[in-house]
Amino acid sequence: MSGRATLRNWLLAFAATAIMAVVCIAYVDRSAASFFDQHLRHTTARLWIERALAPLDLTVAMALLFLLGCGVWASFNRALPLWTRTPRLCSWAASWATLASSLFKRIFGRVQPDPEFLQNHLYGFRLLHGGPHGHSFPSGTATISAAIVLVLCILLPRWRALGILIVALLSIAVILTNYHWVGDVVAGVFLGAFIGWITVQVAMTSERHRSA
Repeated sequence: MSGRATLRNWLLAFAATAIMAVVCIAYVDRSAASFFDQHLRHTTARLWIERALAPLDLTVAMALLFLLGCGVWASFNRALPLWTRTPRLCSWAASWATLASSLFKRIFGRVQPDPEFLQNHLYGFRLLHGGPHGHSFPSGTATISAAIVLVLCILLPRWRALGILIVALLSIAVILTNYHWVGDVVAGVFLGAFIGWITVQVAMTSERHRSA
């Protein structure tokens, strides 16, 4: 695919994501948050979803530890084994996705569904003033999971369906538990997919230059 076609496709995807996010912010997010709070807040289903999401915080820590291990190995002037390529790229994508989502959360400062909207009836963005409950947009869970899965989709296509299913389930989970708005997840998936794609493209370009 030519560079011009790639740019065109990216712009179309960005425009579609922006439109969907705006529609969600204006018409979907508040209704969805209120509905799930009313029907799921004190249910066993929500408790199990929260328990399933809890270990995800370890993902980024594991990625950083893996990159650290690779760095230590390389510092002894040893070539990294071939099997480390895919987990290395996934780890880089996860790390960059974490940084990017944290940065955008701070920039947009969107208040969270719970407690800011559901308990304090606040809704909106506090640009450059994220605060303790103003770091909702974009969803870090969606961003990080989409970044990792996009890398896997490119390098291991046979796992594509499973990867997409995992991103979908995680995205739905953070909406059901009111950790994030629907619009947060829409933006997070796009951002993560873009980071995952860029990660692979940079790696492939570097490998081509080394082999030239």
